[in-house]
Amino acid sequence: MARGCGLALASIAAFSAVVVTGVTLYVWVGPPDVVLAVLLAPLLLCGIVVGHDVLRRRALAAEERRLLARERDHVRRTVDLVMDPALTEEERLAVLDCFIPRLAEDRPDASGPERFVIVSELSPPSRALLERARQAVTTVYSSQVMRRRLLDGLANEVLLPRQVWEIAALLRTQTHLQDEQHRARQGVVTPELLAVLEPQQEALNRSVAAVTARVEGLERYARRVQEADAALRAREALDNNDKYRELLAHTDDADGMRALAAHGDALEDTLARSVREAIEAGQTLAP
Repeated sequence: MARGCGLALASIAAFSAVVVTGVTLYVWVGPPDVVLAVLLAPLLLCGIVVGHDVLRRRALAAEERRLLARERDHVRRTVDLVMDPALTEEERLAVLDCFIPRLAEDRPDASGPERFVIVSELSPPSRALLERARQAVTTVYSSQVMRRRLLDGLANEVLLPRQVWEIAALLRTQTHLQDEQHRARQGVVTPELLAVLEPQQEALNRSVAAVTARVEGLERYARRVQEADAALRAREALDNNDKYRELLAHTDDADGMRALAAHGDALEDTLARSVREAIEAGQTLAP
């Protein structure tokens, strides 16, 4: 780019010199046609040089955007991250750029490492808990009742990502503290050392139990959503009852027709109750 700017400046300087020369020729020599030709030739050359430089810089910028998009996509596919849902899109891209070697040194992470969790850095038990939480959220998002807006979609879109993020952040802290506990227990362990470490380990265990309970809450919610999905599928199957009523009518089975209708009414109540219970289960996740 610096080279292109230098060429443009050189062209402008040359053009200025030609203008001065052309004016001098016009004053002292003439005729006007000759002077005009002298002026237009370098002007055209200057325009070509500047235009070429502009096009070249645009092509380089477009290639850089394509390269950056490919590199960011590679990071998304190869680095398992949990980001703070409060991050803006620009901040999310800055996080991805931290994992691109050619950008990592020149572009320090503006959002800070406390705004994202690298899953591979968690301990195996922590990764297992996080995977359970993510799977529960995926179950909710992929459900029929969610897609049909029978659940509180807006609350789920805000609440569930926040739940996963908070769980991931807590698991990261627990992993670091567990590593500290492990290092402290290397070598000779004295009663004095145990007096310090055991209360810390107890606090850590209580935190792990609390996070596990949060994950189990997500799983219960996902289970309720699955039950609502099952009721919805049953409701869709109920639409085929006309075929069975017709079959019973042909066989003069009035009792069977009444039982089929009663089952249909009961199923409507089951669907409504299942959706209501799923919504109530989701509300218990809110802090």
